[in-house]
Amino acid sequence: MTDEALLTAESAADRLGVSRATLYAYVSRGLIRTHPAPDDPRRRLYSADDIARLAGNKARGRKAADIAAATLDTGLPVLTSGITLIDGDRPFFRGRDAGEFAARASVEEAARLLWDCGEDPFDAAPRFPRSAARLIASLADAFPTDRCMGVLPVAGIGTAMTWQRDRRRLWHDGAMLLRLVAAAATGTAPSDAPIHLHVARAWGVGQRAADLIRVALVLCADHELNASAFAVRVVASTGASLAACVSAGLAALSGPRHGGTTSLIEILFDEAEHFGDAARLVQERLRRGDILPGFGHPLYRDADPRARVLLTLLPPDPMRETLRDAVDAIGGKQPNLDFALVSLRRALRLKPGSALAIFAIGRTVGWIAHALEQQAEEKLIRPRARYDGPAPAR
Repeated sequence: MTDEALLTAESAADRLGVSRATLYAYVSRGLIRTHPAPDDPRRRLYSADDIARLAGNKARGRKAADIAAATLDTGLPVLTSGITLIDGDRPFFRGRDAGEFAARASVEEAARLLWDCGEDPFDAAPRFPRSAARLIASLADAFPTDRCMGVLPVAGIGTAMTWQRDRRRLWHDGAMLLRLVAAAATGTAPSDAPIHLHVARAWGVGQRAADLIRVALVLCADHELNASAFAVRVVASTGASLAACVSAGLAALSGPRHGGTTSLIEILFDEAEHFGDAARLVQERLRRGDILPGFGHPLYRDADPRARVLLTLLPPDPMRETLRDAVDAIGGKQPNLDFALVSLRRALRLKPGSALAIFAIGRTVGWIAHALEQQAEEKLIRPRARYDGPAPAR
């Protein structure tokens, strides 16, 4: 009989915080030594030293898992990136203040900056398959993002695997994809016009409106490692095509906790107009336990700077201002980019859904940037899960 301290199965499982079945699994894997009990050789006792070591490892593992899990919510950075920095309550595109950049830059300039291009991929005249226009036309009644997701996989643009391809060859594919998304989101045939002008012409608005759309598109270009950018990077890490990466971004953006919030904000505006009293509507929503979409952002202590830039360019809207004042009065939350995009849609009298279309077109620039950056890493993103289900049956 050994002189080391031994524990019963009940005590061993209790110290580890596991079931008896899990304790036996540790024994079978050689992690815990057992010895026959002196009073009954058929009963096993468990090494206290092994139990203590394993408990310490589990505690360290839980701490590491907790830290890793926290990175998947708003918190610590998950991946290293040189695309966008959020610092001092402002976003920066490769070191340039995003708000100041959007005031003068075209969508194509934003793409060249975020893709870190050594040449201009928009110089060459694009050659779109004839099928692309037909596909877009066949989905005329679809929601803008749904139309994009329907067209991208079968349009034949950017569908080559990124696996081991030269980054410079992907810039041209990126430019073609961006133009295709602009066309699909607006329900028009692809063209070589500047992106913001293509969108403005598709919606039948003038030069002033086109410039507002340009600013909005550039402000939407990227916002660090949000849900859709992370989805894009996971797909890109597999070596999949740029079209597949952008499709992943569109799928994530469509959800009501991401770009789909614009639809909830449209409903908020509609209800405010129905009530005729924004303050009363806000109080009624709070009474029902409803959310107030379009206000506040977890990455900014004060106001979303992108919303501030865009809203200052829009003509006055009494309903918009009364909603802002009503929400500010109860919690001090300021409008975010989603609210600003819906406000732009209303100011330009565009069709509902146009706010999300602008978001999708602009964010395609960032998705391609993240796909290119991840492709250069040549590493598969493969997180581990912290299992909390039932123990295996033994």
